[in-house]
Amino acid sequence: MIRALTDMSSQTMPLGRSLIRLTVDAPTESTGQPKRGYRRVDWIEAAIEPLRGRLDDADFERLVSALAMVIGWEALIVLQDLRGLTPDEQAEVSTWAARALIQAALQDQPDTPRADNHRPPAQQAGPPPAPQR
Repeated sequence: MIRALTDMSSQTMPLGRSLIRLTVDAPTESTGQPKRGYRRVDWIEAAIEPLRGRLDDADFERLVSALAMVIGWEALIVLQDLRGLTPDEQAEVSTWAARALIQAALQDQPDTPRADNHRPPAQQAGPPPAPQR
């Protein structure tokens, strides 16, 4: 998905910059709904759907949100304008960041996959057991 976005960026970046400008400049509505980005979120959710059984619902949604920050026009603009990266370098950095976010999300989970999408209850902290003699 990242490679496809960066491969098309030379053709779509002017449109992306215009959409971002229009979105940022538009009056804020208090509907609680995102102004744009529905397709990107759908693509990200589809791409990481195989991980859903390993993450609870809140952590899956947090991962989708985190990936939305490193995949898309905004990320490519930062990598191009602030970092001066080529499209290949942009794809490499975006892919690396996405992998790092996925690894972090999975490392935060219990070792066993969860079928019910809920974490087990946290164990009560208590004093350490007495040493055996």
